[in-house]
Amino acid sequence: MSGTKRTGFAYFFALIGGLFGLHHLYLGRTQHALLWFTTCGGFGIGLLYEFIFSIRDYVREANNDNLIRNQYQQKMREQKSPAFELIRFCGQFLTAVFYGCITYYAFPDTWLQKTFPSLFIASCSAIAIALGTQLVGTLGPRQCSFIWPLLGAGFGIPFLMTNGNTSPSFNIAAFLSCLIFEWKIDWDPEYFPEESTSTSTKAEKKPRRHIIKRCLILGCGAIVFGIILSSAIYQNLHVDINGERVKIKDVIADFFKSQEFIQLYNQLSYIMKELYNFYLQYGFKGIWTQIWSELNSASDKQAFEVLNLKSDASQKEIELQCRTLSRKWHPDRYRDIDEKQKAEATFMNIQQACNRLSDERKRRQNINTQKRENPK
Repeated sequence: MSGTKRTGFAYFFALIGGLFGLHHLYLGRTQHALLWFTTCGGFGIGLLYEFIFSIRDYVREANNDNLIRNQYQQKMREQKSPAFELIRFCGQFLTAVFYGCITYYAFPDTWLQKTFPSLFIASCSAIAIALGTQLVGTLGPRQCSFIWPLLGAGFGIPFLMTNGNTSPSFNIAAFLSCLIFEWKIDWDPEYFPEESTSTSTKAEKKPRRHIIKRCLILGCGAIVFGIILSSAIYQNLHVDINGERVKIKDVIADFFKSQEFIQLYNQLSYIMKELYNFYLQYGFKGIWTQIWSELNSASDKQAFEVLNLKSDASQKEIELQCRTLSRKWHPDRYRDIDEKQKAEATFMNIQQACNRLSDERKRRQNINTQKRENPK
């Protein structure tokens, strides 16, 4: 069947990119892929567990296998709501703490000294904690309104507000968020499509997002996570300078205030202004022509240096020097191995320089001839 997921491919993608959720992206499990990307494969433990126990079931679920479908439907009939799963609860708790921690430390520590900025940081951390709880908790045919884990994390906001002298208690907020989530969790009856009337062993496939849309969702989530994580590293990373621990953000700030940077900035600003003025006068074609001309000039200068000639040497002087140096450094004149190798390298440089100047002179002569024959 077209679009059927293969177990071998799932294991292959898990092997090469499992820490970033590549196999889940392949199986259409976008939420799981995003979770694995932001937690490095469920802190490595989740990926290892999947390798041993879960990937085959994920493939069968992606193919809407009737065996997996019937197992879930039987659980839905026998249980009013999903049973408590200790492993999932631990995963929710760890993810919630991790999300809340990086969000909290992504803000400047000076904000913690003020009431409203501190409340804002605690609120953002509570949202991140609730998001971690929700992402892990709603994997599979489970659903819960985001309001409930957010409410639980909200109860933990007082434990997240500090004056900068004490550490926030992410554990309490995360535990409350997970606890209320477990209280309100329910089955998702729309996780599987309606049963097919076909007599085949497989039901009609569950529609999944297109791979491009899945990649866009994962990409947007990864960008947001990357910004928050980068900010947390920037705000808190320390470096050792002359035996003193200094925050990297202070080092960067001092660099931008230094005279060296100011001088570099002024030079770059001047170059950009000159380049813009040149563009207004000559356009892109003029810029490209100028760049090509400068490259040619640099090559000509190097060729003259190889031949030990001045840049205003005549064509006759160039040809005479080429013949003289070619005879002097011809490899056949040398019998010693080391001297012969040195002569070969020098001889090749001389030939390249001679060809360069000869070709360049011919090109310029042709241009001048065309200008004389076709004057504007």
